[in-house]
Amino acid sequence: MTMNKGSFKSLGKESIVTESTAGIKIYLESTDDQYILRNWFSTFNYYDKLSFDSVSETRGDGGCQLVKKKVEDSKQTAFGIVDRDVLLADPNFQNSLWWEIDDEVFSSSKPYGENIFVLHRWELENYLLHPQALASLMANKRLNETTSPTEIAELLGEHEENMVAVTLLSTISTKNGMALNGNIQLFRDKSGAELKIELQNKLTLYQSLIESEQGKIDHFAENKQEPIERWHRLSRLLDGKRIMHRIDDLLNFKYALTPKVKLESERGALADHIAKHKLIDPALSNWLEGIYNAA
Repeated sequence: MTMNKGSFKSLGKESIVTESTAGIKIYLESTDDQYILRNWFSTFNYYDKLSFDSVSETRGDGGCQLVKKKVEDSKQTAFGIVDRDVLLADPNFQNSLWWEIDDEVFSSSKPYGENIFVLHRWELENYLLHPQALASLMANKRLNETTSPTEIAELLGEHEENMVAVTLLSTISTKNGMALNGNIQLFRDKSGAELKIELQNKLTLYQSLIESEQGKIDHFAENKQEPIERWHRLSRLLDGKRIMHRIDDLLNFKYALTPKVKLESERGALADHIAKHKLIDPALSNWLEGIYNAA
């Protein structure tokens, strides 16, 4: 197969097993998603029957809707994987399934049918931001020094309110058709009370929603106190790209990294750490295994 020339070249794999060209298609939102999943599942021996195909270069090209259409229009057996945020923009689910906390209930709902798997997290980036993967990346960046996953999770927890706040920019604006002009780094330099004021000013027409939506996101942590588990639960409903930029700043400041880390450019390495530490979402693995076994 042709190697991806973008963000994931740092995965360090010279080649990946050849996929089936005549078997079952698994459609994905973007080429980045395609590269991650091909690597994650390269050792699962699915490729005599399954192949991962991207429908667009970036999610900005309307990837989730294209995935759904590809599956619907396919003349052969086809499946698709879409980000959870597809539900946020869907009037049928934005006030119901979008907020579902129980992963088993979420999996069993199948809002777009048996052939579409909706990720349990906002988007694929959220899976890469696991404290274990971040700690492994930091250990590499700091050579022989060790940064524990718990230490990373505690750092993230200290700034939890800011990450929830910037996520509200996305949830409230998307539900109400409010354009943010694609500015994923909006208010990146703001935090605490200053960020809250900016948020209120930006969402001035929807201030009544800010507190209630914040409470719903906070509820995803389910009162967990252990730092890694708390982050694992809360990060299901955080805007992956917005918080990724904030985590950049936290890690660079905390560990005085030189050169500074930019997680967007390290997604390949993070994906590799997720696989190495066996942190791939079991719901996704089980779904793919079911497709394979039924083929």
